[in-house]
Order: sequence, then structure tokens, then C-alpha cells
Amino acid sequence: MEANSRVEDQRSARLLRQRILYALGPGDVVGLYRDLLAGRAPDFQMGMPFSKQFLDWCDESGVEAHVMSWHFRRDSIQVGRYRVENRPKHPWYFGRGLKYYFGEIAYGLTVVAQAVKDRATVVIADSGTSHWIVFSLLAILRIPVIAVLHNMPWPMGFRPRRRITRCLLYLDGWFFRHIAAATVCVSPECERQVRQMAGTPKGPIYQCRAQYREDFLSRVTRPPVRPFLPFQTLFLGRIEDYKGVFLILSIAERLEAMLPGQFAWKIFGSGSAFDALKREAEERKLSHLVAIDGRIPNEEKALEAYAWAHAITVPTTSAFGEGLPMVAIEGILAGRPVVISSVVPAPEVLGPATIVAEVDNVESFVEAFQKLALDTDYYDKCQRATANVQAQFYDRSQGLGNVLGKAISNLG
Repeated sequence: MEANSRVEDQRSARLLRQRILYALGPGDVVGLYRDLLAGRAPDFQMGMPFSKQFLDWCDESGVEAHVMSWHFRRDSIQVGRYRVENRPKHPWYFGRGLKYYFGEIAYGLTVVAQAVKDRATVVIADSGTSHWIVFSLLAILRIPVIAVLHNMPWPMGFRPRRRITRCLLYLDGWFFRHIAAATVCVSPECERQVRQMAGTPKGPIYQCRAQYREDFLSRVTRPPVRPFLPFQTLFLGRIEDYKGVFLILSIAERLEAMLPGQFAWKIFGSGSAFDALKREAEERKLSHLVAIDGRIPNEEKALEAYAWAHAITVPTTSAFGEGLPMVAIEGILAGRPVVISSVVPAPEVLGPATIVAEVDNVESFVEAFQKLALDTDYYDKCQRATANVQAQFYDRSQGLGNVLGKAISNLG
């Protein structure tokens, strides 16, 4: 017991000496914290922001941290022992071809330079911040790197064939094999892909789960009474081609031809394809079947949307490597079965509440929705299964902040 206590004391003392630089994704982290400090409600988010989970852990542990997102609006604030900053990427990142790759590398170099300036003892980087190989420079400075993968290195079942992408994956494998002091993944498939790239990773691999308030989606009423007329399906998320939003139009069109008036759809979100999606729905005369609206603005509207739905869909295409989409988790927490494409690695985590359709295949989705809508016993079975997997998303020990805390505490 005395030896264990001594080890814990040593870990606590080591934590207090840490200066952490965390390179986040594109969210407006400064805006979030300005609202929190001013007592204003931040822009509505379904789940607990990952940055807040991490900084909550920093508060509890007493460590010093610098959190840096690549949101387009440059800004920064000091919050107690940590600094919160938006530092946008170079315009090259938004270009095509080599400009994109140079933009990624340039941003990674700014993170390395900031680590030197901060005299950081640990650097954490989210996937999408830069090419992983850039952070290998930190090994020269003896600064350990923890990688956080919110998305997968490649779409499940579609390992890249382009030469430049394969070359980058090889370099990523070298990074995980020789440099990464620890890696945090959002799904078992994400972890498998890291191991496929690296062979034997240098550091341990941890898994985390998105976290939610227990008094939010648990308040969604049970699915609307049957018979399902019409069967109502909800999509929430980025309005982008790779998210499968145009596929929804084709699924709706096919089901309307087969079973007129028996299916209805709502799409909520924002993105570069929003106007094109509305225009195509009108051109295909589907506006009466598929309602397309912007982002859900608040908790009340979110509860209304989920209460309306019988099911949720995540029809991601083979062009995108989903990690574990939060909308699938949110559907489960609301007690709704989720119809996903086979490129989405959700069944291992979300169980039989997920119904898998073949990626990019309209007919496969049509069959899945038909069975879910017309076979009431099957629907009930899928709906009941949602209750069995919800606890992990309310378990703060599995949240990103605490998992990163564990990884940092265990650094040699």
C-alpha cells in the first residue's frame, strides 16, 4: 500500500510540472470560452465539447496548458492556468494539389515552433492538424507526442490506392511505430488501422468515447406510435457529398416509387453542399418528402427532431473515413435505431441497434429501411437494443479529457 501511495505521489508531482500544448481541430474554441466566462450559453452542441473535457481535466489536475485550434478567426484569451487560441491554417491548406499538402506541413511546423516557444513537456495533436510525420521533429527536442484520432486514416474497407496517399500512410506508420508516445482512438476499427500502419506502435493505444449530459437525450419521448405512416427518418450533420446527403434523395425517391406516402425524411445541418442539395431536391420533386433545414439551434429543437424520428441515418460514402460519428451515438441515446453505411465503424460499439447497409448502394439502404419500417418485431428489437450501449457515453472516465489525463500520467 505504501509503495502504491508513493507511486501516486510521484505521478501527481510529475503532472504539476507538465506544460501541455494541445493542437485541436477547427472548432471556435475561443468563442466557446468567451461565452462560458461571460456566463452566456455557448452555441448549441449536442455533446460535451472535447476541448472543454480536456480543460476540465487540466483544472482538476492543476496542469498548465495551451489549447490551439485552427478556426479561421484568429483570436486568443487567457483562462486561469491555460491559454486558449484560434490560429487559422495557411490559405494553401484550402487549395488543391500540392498547395493542400504544403498548407498541412506549414501548420504542423507552427505547432512544433509553438511547442519550443512554450517549452512544452507534452504535445497533443488531433487528426487533421497536420501530417503526423511533421510531429516527428518533436522527438529531436525530446518532447513526447500524443496523437488523437477522431477520424480513421482511411475509409473502412477502402485502403487508399493513390501513390501520394500510400506514401503518406507509410510515413504515418513510421510515426506511430517510432514517435507517438501514446495514441487515443474513438473506435476499435480506428485502433486496428493504427496497428496495421505501425505494426507495433511505440506507445500504448487508448480508446475514448464522446460524452453527453444524462438529462438531455434521455428525455426524448419513445418513438411515435405505430403503424408507421409514414416511417420518419432523420439526418443531422455536415451537408457534404461525402456524408451521403445526396444518397438520401435517391433512397427517398426509390421508396416513394415502391411505397407511396409511407416514408418521410428530415435533414438538418450546414455545409458546402447545402444549396446544391436543396436545389436537387426541388428539381427531382422531392421537397414534399425530404425537408432540408439548417443547423439545429437549441436543445428544445433537438428534442423535437429526435421525438419526430423513428430512425436516424448515417449514409457516409466510401470517400470519408468516419471515426465514430456522433450523430449515430446521439440516435442511440435518443432510443432510435440507426441505419448506417458499411464504411461507418459503429456496430462494434453500438451493437445491434445499428442496421448496416452497403456503402454507396441505394438498393441496400432501401432494403434496410423497408425491413425496419414494415417488420415491427424487428424494429422493436433494434429499438430495445439502444438501451444496452448508452452507459459508456455517460461514463466520464471514458471521455477524452480523462483518457488523455491517463495517457499523460503514464508517460515514462
